Amino acid sequence: MNTEQFLAKAFAALLVSIDLTDDDELDPDVAAALVEPVAAMARDLTPEDRAKLVALIETAAQSETDPVRQRSMLALPEDLGLLDEDVDED
Repeated sequence: MNTEQFLAKAFAALLVSIDLTDDDELDPDVAAALVEPVAAMARDLTPEDRAKLVALIETAAQSETDPVRQRSMLALPEDLGLLDEDVDED
């Protein structure tokens, strides 16, 4: 695993952990405040870089052994707004 793959996997794992944390343990407003700036930065990437991030997240999801976490990770590109007409979704 190279540094880029590591960072994408860590990024995805952190976002999935926030997403899957019970509302009693992490206030939804706090969770949104953590995720929204990151999602905005990701959406500001060039279409090519968004496509690359999507591919890295999908690769990270394939190595996830927990099915719930894997499903959440696979949903990240859409949840972050990375999938649009400019991103090749193969």
